[in-house]
Amino acid sequence: MGSTSKGVAGGLATLNSSGRVPATQVRLTATATIDFASIAAGAVGTDTVTVTGAATGDFVLVAPPGNLNAGLVVFGFVSAANTVTIRVLNGTAGAIDPASASWKVTVFTT
Repeated sequence: MGSTSKGVAGGLATLNSSGRVPATQVRLTATATIDFASIAAGAVGTDTVTVTGAATGDFVLVAPPGNLNAGLVVFGFVSAANTVTIRVLNGTAGAIDPASASWKVTVFTT
């Protein structure tokens, strides 16, 4: 597992004195409309978003839509060059069919 120390390659973003990510650490963004199929209780739904310039090992932030169903847990990672995989875990006791919505992805290159 990579470091979680600030300023270390593969670690967290190091902010400058203005509270911003420095220009030397590139931020890539993408927005995609995703319509996950119904996710069974305890199961995981998966989809991908193209983020040009993303590479495996880069740090990923996923911003789900504001109307995301309660009980869903979201995470993302760069699964291949230019591709972020978003996984949604249904931690409830019943199936959930999330509505089609706009998802935002931010990748910080290392």
